[in-house]
Amino acid sequence: MACQGVCYTCGVEMLLACDVRVASRDLRLGQLEVKRGIFSIGGSTVRLHQEIGWGNAMKFLLTGEEMSGPEAYRLGLVQELVEPGQQFDRAWAIAEKIAKAAPLGVQASLASARKARIYGDKAAMKTLLEEIKPLMLSKDSEEGLRAFIERREPNFTGE
Repeated sequence: MACQGVCYTCGVEMLLACDVRVASRDLRLGQLEVKRGIFSIGGSTVRLHQEIGWGNAMKFLLTGEEMSGPEAYRLGLVQELVEPGQQFDRAWAIAEKIAKAAPLGVQASLASARKARIYGDKAAMKTLLEEIKPLMLSKDSEEGLRAFIERREPNFTGE
């Protein structure tokens, strides 16, 4: 996700729902619900502390204070910080790298990481060997190894 400018409430929720985030330096984030007599129900009470730690999340969720782009980067909420106007191009470049990777590998990586996040590390570790077997037998795995040996870029098909 690429973001810049003012990004409040629902915008923060959308940011938290993404796996990789690029922000411009002028970004202003805020969960303002407590200033309106309500609380965030879009997931930030669950996800924000996973991203930036309990104390940091509570500071923003309980006060409704703004978080700047540099602060979001420092806390790990965004993975890259760029000058205003460059965020979309940088996010697109990252997306292109992901798209060039083996689709089955990307999907399995996301699934395993999400399993660990939701059910815990032990649950994810327990199924790693079973989950890698189909990938090891895939055409993409063969292509990845062949490309490595031949010192060329792989051409993955998702098979």
